[in-house]
Amino acid sequence: MIANIVKPGHKTRGVLNYLYGPGRANEHTDPHLIDSWDGFAPDPGRDSEATLAQLTTALDLRVKQARDKAPKEHVWHCSVRAAPEDRALSDEEWATVARRVLNATGIAPDGDPDACRWVAVRHAEDHIHVVATKVRGDLRPARNWNDFLRADKELVAVEKEYGLRQVPRGDRTAAKRPTRAEQEKARRTGTARTSRERLRTIVRTAVSAATTTEELFRVIEGAGALVDVQYFPSGDVRGYKVALAGDTNAEGEPVWFSGSTLAPDLSYPKIAERLAATDVTPSCQTEAPAWCRFTVAVDGMPDRIAHSEDETGQAHIAVLAEALDVLPLVAPADLRAQLLLAATVFERASRSRLRAEHQQVQATCRAVKAILAESAPKDGALLAVVLDALFLAVVAAQH
Repeated sequence: MIANIVKPGHKTRGVLNYLYGPGRANEHTDPHLIDSWDGFAPDPGRDSEATLAQLTTALDLRVKQARDKAPKEHVWHCSVRAAPEDRALSDEEWATVARRVLNATGIAPDGDPDACRWVAVRHAEDHIHVVATKVRGDLRPARNWNDFLRADKELVAVEKEYGLRQVPRGDRTAAKRPTRAEQEKARRTGTARTSRERLRTIVRTAVSAATTTEELFRVIEGAGALVDVQYFPSGDVRGYKVALAGDTNAEGEPVWFSGSTLAPDLSYPKIAERLAATDVTPSCQTEAPAWCRFTVAVDGMPDRIAHSEDETGQAHIAVLAEALDVLPLVAPADLRAQLLLAATVFERASRSRLRAEHQQVQATCRAVKAILAESAPKDGALLAVVLDALFLAVVAAQH
């Protein structure tokens, strides 16, 4: 089961109009109430004398009573969807699921006489919608902090108890997806990728190439992006944000993205931690040429990933991602598009809740960054060896 909590704003009637309406493609069938805060809320779906206005008034009662103390965005809306292969749950089972989610999120704790008013509506076999107004009986705002994670945790227990498919959960390290507005803008401007996605690639590549934060920002600007660095009063860097040159909003101003909104591992603290652990000083004056060191480093990645402790293994995976990010910059032109796609697909694996021990992979990191200072080998055999070793390293990372 998957919960999706959205913030529809302050129009309770608007949400109910959608839930009891035909849907965007006439997909809503038999919209009806399966439960409510007191079990006696009017049901415009199956009670011919009940109206949406009556249900809206009942839900909004405490919002009106609280007046200025009510949250401006007082509507809480959560949909809960079962997996396609799950059995069809009864209305009674769905009602239980709704109450468990409301209890877990703090919207309507079990046994709380001042819990928020809510209704659960079903208009399809595989999901329900729960709508609440976030004003309690004591006219205080609801205490629903961190509601998505708490709802998700409760649904894990529901899946086990009901014998439903146990949906794999993420680790909260995924990059934020482009919004619908960003996707529409990309289509209007004729670009295959949104600004957020393009900037993510630019910054990730810059992190792989740079050895200092100053160099990082120069590389980003050299790739055609704008950089705005924020500083503490002490003069230390506090953070940064980036924008694509020419990408503006309605006021003609650049559309900025902070590093953390591109991906969790691209926040300034995470980047600074990685760069601080990168010693680019050669260990001796007689080191082999950069591409030879790079080939040796990549060739040893599968074994190091497979046999390291978790934190060190994650650091090796992060360096593997850097190697994939760097290759499109130096590989022959006819391979760059495919290598860029490979790096984009693999980047998700480079983020983890494990704290990577970057200090343990300095030699490999140094070898990855060094190839940018040398011309790519004209001998295709060396590149073939590198690609073969990278493939085996990816397999090791998958295991």
